[in-house]
Amino acid sequence: MSGKSIYVRNDNYLIVRLRDGDDFFERLTAVLEEEKIRSAILVSAVGMMRDVEIGWFGGEEYQKRTMSEPMELLSMTGSVNAKEDGSLFMHLHVVLGSSELNTVGGHLFRATVHQTNELVFLLPRGITLKRLKEGEGLLRLFPELKR
Repeated sequence: MSGKSIYVRNDNYLIVRLRDGDDFFERLTAVLEEEKIRSAILVSAVGMMRDVEIGWFGGEEYQKRTMSEPMELLSMTGSVNAKEDGSLFMHLHVVLGSSELNTVGGHLFRATVHQTNELVFLLPRGITLKRLKEGEGLLRLFPELKR
């Protein structure tokens, strides 16, 4: 770990900068926990990543690929959700660019920040994003109005 993350939050947005060497999920989870955020929509992400594991769901299991080289974070979409037990679940997909200017993409399982990651989350007011198991056991999104 390379030190505390830099972030700011208001009622509508959470803006986070992760630092070189940060474990992406570990550091982002720490920020979300500290701010008690259980629902968020990722609207922007830029930077670089290394030691990335992404996957493609083939119907029964994920086919995963790991890339150790630094790659540009060209796009990341997804959401932060609460699971049934209240724990956090991040459903994130990425498109990454290599030094040869090729792209790869898929569900993000693991990554280390290379140089920086800059993320902007929308904090939905009056809506909770939950993840519950459905059908074949995958965690599915269930948006709900807060009561």
